[in-house]
Amino acid sequence: MPLFETGARRALAGLIVTVAAGLAAAPPARADLPDAQYHDVIKHLLANVMPPQLDALHTATASLAADMPGFCKKPDHDGLDKMRDGFNTAMDRWQEVQPWRMGPLMTDGRDQLIEYWPDKHGTATRQFRMLLRNKPPLYTDPAKIADASAALQGFPALEEVLFNPKLAGQILAADKDGTYLCQYGVAITSNLEKLTGQIVADWPAFADGMINAGPDSMDYPTSKFAATDLYRALHEGMLIIISQKLARPLGEGPEDAKAERAESWRSERSLRNISHNLKSLFAIYDGELNGAGESGKGMVALLGADSLLDRSFRLNWQKIRDASDALPDSMVAVLAEPGGFDKIQDLENQVAYGVMLVENDVGGHTELGGGFNALDGD
Repeated sequence: MPLFETGARRALAGLIVTVAAGLAAAPPARADLPDAQYHDVIKHLLANVMPPQLDALHTATASLAADMPGFCKKPDHDGLDKMRDGFNTAMDRWQEVQPWRMGPLMTDGRDQLIEYWPDKHGTATRQFRMLLRNKPPLYTDPAKIADASAALQGFPALEEVLFNPKLAGQILAADKDGTYLCQYGVAITSNLEKLTGQIVADWPAFADGMINAGPDSMDYPTSKFAATDLYRALHEGMLIIISQKLARPLGEGPEDAKAERAESWRSERSLRNISHNLKSLFAIYDGELNGAGESGKGMVALLGADSLLDRSFRLNWQKIRDASDALPDSMVAVLAEPGGFDKIQDLENQVAYGVMLVENDVGGHTELGGGFNALDGD
């Protein structure tokens, strides 16, 4: 399945002429960067920036796992609000980790186990209906749920339990169905804590492998080769925002738009997810995230901090953030407003322009962008 869908292709196509005109004035690409420069960027991002984010994600999921059993013993509205707050905290942390798409995040399909999305064929919906009908004990056992369907064991499944008004009402009623659902939530949160703990445990060895790239490495013969994974994370992270998180719910136009196709629509945080994605993606470029790392030591160090390219990139990235910050958390709410479709499409266009800058300015001038194209498949 192509990474880019129709709406995203249209957004990019409308910007190609503008970007092409700007390229004529762009400075020539820097050639033959020393491998040590790539090494320094890799070490900074993987050893200094990322570990605190993984720790924060694990702490948030551990808190969910610790709180859920107590809530289930005596479910009430205050407890439900607390669990929803805990979900949002953990989801914020996940959305800042999600775009990196490398190493332990992807091992054994962990990214899909943590968040099975997009679900283009409605797999989770069908399986969830069967779960509610049959109530298999497997899904209430924290030790066994990891062997179950990925569609029923991560954040989207927990979102359904906590934010679906009907299901949350059953939990608060503490009837037979509600008791099962709450124990299912206990198993999900326990498994999320386990998965995020595995990522934390596996990250140092993976990071060392990239940091120590060289002739003796089976995976990364040079630091430049390893740094390509960081460029890919930045590039593909933006493509995913356009294709999956924006173009998919927008559809072919205002009449085809459907917020229910968006990520985390039930918890009304589809656009909040994108805001956290953008924050994390900029950290790959800049080198600082949530107080970890240092500005200027990300991929920008390969361009030259405070260079003309850097100032241009930061200016245009601020326009992306401004478009994102102008929107509320919920895509459901925005699409229900007059002109809401156009507001979201403006964000889509801003991110699409950012993709072109990543390809031409960052990819071209760091020598890491060869072979990548905004309209390529996944």
